[in-house]
Amino acid sequence: MEGHLYQRGKSKIWYLLYDAPLSNGEKRNLRSVRIGKMSKSEADAKKREILSKVDKGVVRERAASMSVDQFLSSWLDATRHRLAPRTAERYASIVQLHVVPIVGNVKLSKLAPEHLRKVYRAVHDKGLSNQTCLHVHRALHTALQYGVREERILNENVASRVKAPASEKREPTPMNREQIRFLIGVAKDTRLEVPVALAAVTGLRRGELLALRWQHADLDKGSLFVAESLEHSRATSQRIRFKGPKSRASRRVIPLAPECVALLRAHKEQQDDEMARAGTAYTDNDLVFHNADGQPWPPDTFSMQFAKLAKSVGMQGFRFHDLRHAFASIALADGVSIKEVQTLMGHSSPVVTLSVYARSIEGLGRQAVNELARSLLASERA
Repeated sequence: MEGHLYQRGKSKIWYLLYDAPLSNGEKRNLRSVRIGKMSKSEADAKKREILSKVDKGVVRERAASMSVDQFLSSWLDATRHRLAPRTAERYASIVQLHVVPIVGNVKLSKLAPEHLRKVYRAVHDKGLSNQTCLHVHRALHTALQYGVREERILNENVASRVKAPASEKREPTPMNREQIRFLIGVAKDTRLEVPVALAAVTGLRRGELLALRWQHADLDKGSLFVAESLEHSRATSQRIRFKGPKSRASRRVIPLAPECVALLRAHKEQQDDEMARAGTAYTDNDLVFHNADGQPWPPDTFSMQFAKLAKSVGMQGFRFHDLRHAFASIALADGVSIKEVQTLMGHSSPVVTLSVYARSIEGLGRQAVNELARSLLASERA
């Protein structure tokens, strides 16, 4: 809130003029307050004190008249445009499923740490994980911070006074070479054959693979350029949308081995034959992998088909994303540097790669020490 200091005539008395909170129907509500006879610096300090009290009174009044449900709805509406669609959908889902049923009717001014703990207990009582509880906490913290900093409807972020639920990191258990060879063999002559093989030797994410277009595949030079990703979205009628890669580092060039180039050339020939046979029923979106009519292959449908294939051969529980983990783990175990693997995977930094795949390189240090010792000490023992 802003205010203006002034003096009347030759008087040394300071007054403060400010815009008070509006009542219904008022266009402006100017208030003048007598501060007193003092120096300009003292009057400035008094001005700040008065305006702070007015601000806090407005905050208390607005927060007291609004429920948590109303506040969260206004937060979602106000911030939706600046969030990634999936993030906005996730926040909306968290609010409706986990927060509103528990504390939606609580007045915002009355929201306290115990209310948030009640929400987290309800999440656990549903049998959901600590990770889900952490997502709920982060969404609430973001919403309440918006109320403090942008709307100025809150004096503090209550979520900051609640200990965040412990994070659960899933330790990837990558497939080994034999499992991958077996899975590629099982997928042979199915629609999953080339996607499975390509993911295994490039580490592409599911969305990146399904958004891959022929214009970004330079088979003569043996490389792919990751320019897009395909994801599910409730915001579109088709339930799927193309978007930019996950991060700036995800926009990358991936080298292709000669065997992979040959596989993609054969796949393109087969695709051209299918397109010719389908005629007008086929929509050419230039996609490397798609549905029979040329339309995008929905990511969730793709995952279900992969899970069904894996389950049919006794590999139940393996996800398509596990091929990406396998690629990184095998590359690191073979001595490829962390930096190179980070670039190929599209991670934002080598720290991310190291934090996820540290176990894959645990034995490399011992191997290096053993080889050095043999080279330097073997002749001494002889």
